[in-house]
Amino acid sequence: MIKRSVLPALVGMAMLITSCFPEAESDLEKSIERDDSLLANYISRNNVDAIKTALGYYYKKEITNETAEQIKNGDIIGVYYEIKTTDDQLIESYLDESKRPRIFVHSEGGLVPRVINFASSISKKGETLMLYVPSYLGYQDYSYQQLIQPNSNLVIKVKYAETYSEEGLKLLEEELIEEYLSANQIEGFNKTNEGLYQKISNTGDEESVESKSGDVIRFTFKMYQLDNPNTIAENAANTPAQTTLGNSSNLKFLNLGLLGVKKDMELEMLVPSHLGFESGPQVFPYQIRKDLIDRGYINQVARPNEPLRIKIKITEIR
Repeated sequence: MIKRSVLPALVGMAMLITSCFPEAESDLEKSIERDDSLLANYISRNNVDAIKTALGYYYKKEITNETAEQIKNGDIIGVYYEIKTTDDQLIESYLDESKRPRIFVHSEGGLVPRVINFASSISKKGETLMLYVPSYLGYQDYSYQQLIQPNSNLVIKVKYAETYSEEGLKLLEEELIEEYLSANQIEGFNKTNEGLYQKISNTGDEESVESKSGDVIRFTFKMYQLDNPNTIAENAANTPAQTTLGNSSNLKFLNLGLLGVKKDMELEMLVPSHLGFESGPQVFPYQIRKDLIDRGYINQVARPNEPLRIKIKITEIR
């Protein structure tokens, strides 16, 4: 299996393992050599005209955009992509440009498979690349049902379709929230100046004091991505979450949305990522995220740079 110290960090090349016998190759070195050899044979056998990078992957630009600016570290990027193995096994195709691009941040902890993040640095907005990828820059020895087999070298088509400013991403997420409310005919949400959407479905104990900064609040919750009716996280009534209101380490929506609440109050929030999960690793395809969490490879249930829906019931204020 992938070392847990490697995949969660998603940074750099696989590190060589120090051995008690310096002349003996480590298993990791051998797997890298195997991937490189198999990929080189694939490139040669299929007469692929591609450039090899120092990181070990090959690339070919199918569509160029010379007038665009180079993508740089920290850019928020929207992509369309198709991921296959070199044996032509389709892992996921997301090339339909009538849909919004999928988003990640070009950074060290940006993405699984990480080669799409690495290739950002040689790309410009609007360019489409073919990537030929050793497994150590893809999913390594991770496997998922019949979809992803361990140690699979990959062929990835990726279009770096868009880059967003922080303000541009806020506007995009506001559009997503408004579209969600309209499509599902949901009413009763009010938008705060900070961009948080709130709805009180049960006013709670009228005799309870309203929460204020410094109070300890206990609550149960259910969390959803907007595109999925199933919860991505929740807790039971007998194991409430707890937070100190106003704590700087809180996710911003907690300090905003739990101010002025009462015991037994039930409320919902639609949370843009700048008030929730604006960082953390992105995962393609989306469907393997929960499995990566269950296996302990990543620890953030929510996809970054997307709005969330959260239902909360206040159980105690003190």
